[in-house]
Amino acid sequence: MMKKILAKDENIIAKIICFILLVFVYNFCMGCSSQIEKNTGNDKIEKSYSVTDSTGTVINFDKKPEKIISLSISTDEILIDLVDSKRITAVTYLADDPEISNIVDRVKSIPNRAYGNSAEALLAMQPDVIIAADFFKQEMLQTLRDLGLKVYVYKTPNNIKEIKEAIKDIAILVGEPNQAEKLIKQMDSKLMSVKDKVNSIKPSEQKRVVFVRSNGVFYRPESSFMDVCRHANVKDATEDLHYDKSCILSQEEVVRLNPDAFVIPVWNYDGKHDPEQIKAEILSNPSYQTTKAGRNKNVIMIPAARALAVSQYTVDAVEDIARAIYPENFNKKESL
Repeated sequence: MMKKILAKDENIIAKIICFILLVFVYNFCMGCSSQIEKNTGNDKIEKSYSVTDSTGTVINFDKKPEKIISLSISTDEILIDLVDSKRITAVTYLADDPEISNIVDRVKSIPNRAYGNSAEALLAMQPDVIIAADFFKQEMLQTLRDLGLKVYVYKTPNNIKEIKEAIKDIAILVGEPNQAEKLIKQMDSKLMSVKDKVNSIKPSEQKRVVFVRSNGVFYRPESSFMDVCRHANVKDATEDLHYDKSCILSQEEVVRLNPDAFVIPVWNYDGKHDPEQIKAEILSNPSYQTTKAGRNKNVIMIPAARALAVSQYTVDAVEDIARAIYPENFNKKESL
């Protein structure tokens, strides 16, 4: 009899324990579900993540950086289309120069300007991350890191494909990968529009151009300008050369290349390099007068903000050059 009572009591106790466990599990699951719904509904889930820059340096974040400093005009322009301007603590002083910047009006609300040569000034801004190009001196970057600052170094792009990759990498850095996809789609749309107008031009019919700086015709083994020309179905005549490093070409070399047009970026960066004066010097140069470009007085002036852009705005330079070299193709399409 006593055994039956004890067995019955043990059975009741077991049921009570099971009930308590079920209630606990239910409440725990409901609590988790409620928290997930709360976070998802407000779209404010903060996750820690890590990124690796072009130097192999790993940078860890507990959440998206809210105070970002850019140390190059390229990242100034990329960032402004990836994040709310309130998240950008500083851009470069070049962002305010309308001859080289495509975002002058959009950066007016950003409070600070970074010159990249004062570690103390950058530290005082207390950034969550600093974005620097790979052409910055390693000593400077290390000084910033020694001060406890997070520094992301990106590889300077040489072509439009690499610009897209840089946009994706920076978007991941700032926690906005979807914005990168939107931006790249806009770039592709512009490139496709230009391609539609110039695609009928055969390689043998391509016009040849050279890029002119204040001190002469510029050559670089692989440059963003070469790639811009390819997308515009134009030939950068200096591609025929195969030097190991960048240089200013001699007048004799330019004559041998025999370009159809000289391309000048419009940017009087120090008040001493007036593009109109450079144009006049080219057209009055006896050697250059023997080229096709010289005989036809074909000097193309393109805003430096587009011609020298290493950002999403590079695709605008593609349209500028294509339109200047093949105006009939654009006029024909636009008149339809």
